Amino acid sequence: MGDTGKAKLLIESHKSPHGHQLKPSLIGILQKAKIVFYIGDILETNLTRAFENLPEMVKKVSMLNQQGLSKFDIREGGGWEGHEHSSHNDSEDNAHKKSEDEHNHEHGDLNDPHIWLDPNNAVVMIKAITRELSAIYPENRSLFKRNALSLISDTETMDKEIKALLMPIKDSPFIVFHDAYQYFETHYNLTAVGSIVLDPTIPTSAKRLRELRQKVASSGVTCIFREPQFSDKLSFVVAEDTAAKLATIDPIGGGLKPGADLYSKLLTRIADGLYACLST
Repeated sequence: MGDTGKAKLLIESHKSPHGHQLKPSLIGILQKAKIVFYIGDILETNLTRAFENLPEMVKKVSMLNQQGLSKFDIREGGGWEGHEHSSHNDSEDNAHKKSEDEHNHEHGDLNDPHIWLDPNNAVVMIKAITRELSAIYPENRSLFKRNALSLISDTETMDKEIKALLMPIKDSPFIVFHDAYQYFETHYNLTAVGSIVLDPTIPTSAKRLRELRQKVASSGVTCIFREPQFSDKLSFVVAEDTAAKLATIDPIGGGLKPGADLYSKLLTRIADGLYACLST
């Protein structure tokens, strides 16, 4: 938007979008907005509940519903190497399951919502945002298009740099805290072999932790990546008495300042974190 408007980040980067409660002040901002961009109902669950009380004039645009995205199903189980995810272009609307057993057995028809971690998806999203803004503010259409083309160019340059950085570590196995990185792993051909949790809102069982500790040993896992939005207690439990190192990566850019270069900084920081741990 440049200087033509003001964007407000509703869920700050040090907080997880999974189940985050919006403050009354942010509800008030939503009431006055022209348009709200979000990922989808299965990610910002409480945000979409807030939509029910918004004036009809507030346009709500889900990124997960955009045509042209590469989308994967949510993976099953905590150790999913060899799992053949399905990729498709249709969004489906299903209820989020709340017990671990239900989650493991019935969530295969839900899209993994972490679509922004694939740079190709980011380009689709940039184009969609540009179209929506241009429809509301047609007087700024040329500016929006110019800024979008610049951002797409920056994204493509960043993508090439990250591919070169990660190539030497693509076969190094690792475990993440929650299953947020499927798009990043697939795009850059990385070897993640499991996640400590599938959904951060669902308690992790002792059985899953035992299975992951076995996976660390059997797969030669060298790094276990925690996330700053969540307690690292479970990460320490999985890593205890193993040779795996603990490191941190963050899918939503905690501590990064919102701005035109935020996306490149987000993906570059993830790549740098992976390389720093897996290359040593």
